[in-house]
Amino acid sequence: MIDNANQKSVTNVQTDETGNYFITLPIGKDYTFTVNRRGYLFFSEVFPLSKNRPDSTYNKDIPLRPIELNASLVLKNIFFETNSAQLQEISLIEINKLLQLMTENPTLRVQINGYTDNVGKPADNLKLSANRAKSVVDYLVSKGIDLKRLMFKGFGETKPVDDNKTEAGRAANRRTEFVITGQ
Repeated sequence: MIDNANQKSVTNVQTDETGNYFITLPIGKDYTFTVNRRGYLFFSEVFPLSKNRPDSTYNKDIPLRPIELNASLVLKNIFFETNSAQLQEISLIEINKLLQLMTENPTLRVQINGYTDNVGKPADNLKLSANRAKSVVDYLVSKGIDLKRLMFKGFGETKPVDDNKTEAGRAANRRTEFVITGQ
């Protein structure tokens, strides 16, 4: 569990033999909950507790997926400024989980894919999505991952996963993912 304000670990939890865990957190802050296990893709989710009432309870079942060729994972907590490829600081929490995965699996190769919603010109969105994916690659390279293990591609607005008619749908379509291309 990471405090989003300072990107420092608040607590580390080990599950019991059946996979159960329990965490108590103070309200008034936003947290990122990450789960990882050797041989599996990681899980990450933001818990915006700064807006929740006291005594909120969450029951979270987390099915981890094995690392295998063509497995993909949407990086749900990667954020950019509007019309920009500049990563917001909060994004580093999740990108660092990808960095950890690649460090622990030194033969793993991935492609970073960028997507946008349909606001703006299609050609601009295609370029923006590629630049955003490249920003993630650039960060990983700056942390020691060999560029030969990384590729990036922008898809713009061409592969929506939700309706672009609502803000929630557009937000879902603005995403970054990675796909395992080699082990």
